[in-house]
Amino acid sequence: MLKQIWRSLVRWFQRLFGSDNRRKPTPSSFQPETPKPLSDTDYEFLYTQLLEGVTHGWQQPRVLRFFESLGDRGSQAQWVGWLRRFGDRLLASPVPNNELAARMVQLGQMGCGEISDVSYEIGMQLLTRSPTRTGQREPVSEPVSEIFEYEEYERTEEAPPENNQQEENPELKTVTLDELFVMLEQDAGLRQQVAEQLQIDTTDPQVIIQALVNQFNAADQENADQPAEEVSQQASDEAEAWLNQGVQQVLAENFPEAIASFERATQLKPDNEEAWYSKGIALSHLGQFEEAIASLDKALQLKHNYPEAWNLRGFALQNLNRYEEAIASLDQALQFKLDDWQSWIGRGNCAANSVSYDPLLASLSQLAQNNPNLNQRGFEGQIACYQEGLKYVTQDSEPVGWGILHQAIGNAHHQKGQRDFMIDPYFHQALAEYQEALKTLTEENFPDAYQAILQDIQQVQLALGETNDDISSPG
Repeated sequence: MLKQIWRSLVRWFQRLFGSDNRRKPTPSSFQPETPKPLSDTDYEFLYTQLLEGVTHGWQQPRVLRFFESLGDRGSQAQWVGWLRRFGDRLLASPVPNNELAARMVQLGQMGCGEISDVSYEIGMQLLTRSPTRTGQREPVSEPVSEIFEYEEYERTEEAPPENNQQEENPELKTVTLDELFVMLEQDAGLRQQVAEQLQIDTTDPQVIIQALVNQFNAADQENADQPAEEVSQQASDEAEAWLNQGVQQVLAENFPEAIASFERATQLKPDNEEAWYSKGIALSHLGQFEEAIASLDKALQLKHNYPEAWNLRGFALQNLNRYEEAIASLDQALQFKLDDWQSWIGRGNCAANSVSYDPLLASLSQLAQNNPNLNQRGFEGQIACYQEGLKYVTQDSEPVGWGILHQAIGNAHHQKGQRDFMIDPYFHQALAEYQEALKTLTEENFPDAYQAILQDIQQVQLALGETNDDISSPG
């Protein structure tokens, strides 16, 4: 009991007087270093997180705090601008998105400003496939509450407390009773400040210490009497705060700090698969692929149908040159999301680098069973992956992925022709694929990819002895 009291006393003392400035930041004190502007990919990642939170019970205050935690990058105007573009892409696709639409409507019903209004508007259009934006809220044919059930609860506004195992942290300053007594005797200002904090009338050091002990005893007893459900909810809220901080640190490219935040989240809530997955992202950015795989395996134990985790696991294995295992992991991702063009690209790259396939791992792949060409390796296996991906990644539903897959096919033919010193037929095929890619990877929207493809086209045309004065307008 006394050990807990004095541990709490040290933490309170440091927060009150700032006795140790080396303390690691908590979600309430963390300030990212000049965060970069959000890209469309960042917006989509964060918006997906937001919708996931809403389906699991986030209420209006929690949603508003989500945007507040983004600082300048959480402005409604920027988010609405991105959401309009995102909505246009969804509405242009003939592929149904009813689950996503229902989540957007659910966010729209929370009254969180323009972001809610636009989410509702787009979600309703997706559900009804209305071609115009009326801004009028019409009833959903199937109540959203019947699609997504969740338990409502109030979130705490407090940031996660300090780690309960502070005595193991060398950054914390430990004081004994005698030391604290001497500090109070020698510093009248300190005595006065502590007395005011404790709301007692005397500045007698002995009375102050006794009052501190009494308060911590009372707090300790209150925590002991707290219902188990409240303790569990508090742990969930604290874990969520650490997870959100970690996401912000990843966006600011503060990966070691992000890993520490995600670890705190998993300590508080070991069954939070999103925290394990996010930790895998940060570890991968640092090149710690073995550790990333271990974290992703934790996430997948908790949620097997987690295509993003399977995809990232495949990426980590690819970087360790464990190509057959990577292909098996990517096949798991594709089992849950066949239009995941990133997994098709990764699978093709692994097939190109693997000299043979593993019969045992291949036997577990439903994709390879349905299309034996996917069991090929080298150039043939690489092309088979990209072409199979184009069966599910269409120009209308996923124009970016469609263009990148065509670019990847062009690169594969280009490299094959260079390796084998065979211009025909590889360079002609590469040229045709590059021209296809430019239909969606336009100069206006993807200037870097556009310029890279133009350079490849020019190299191929030079080798073929051809010229084209209007490359930017593919036919």
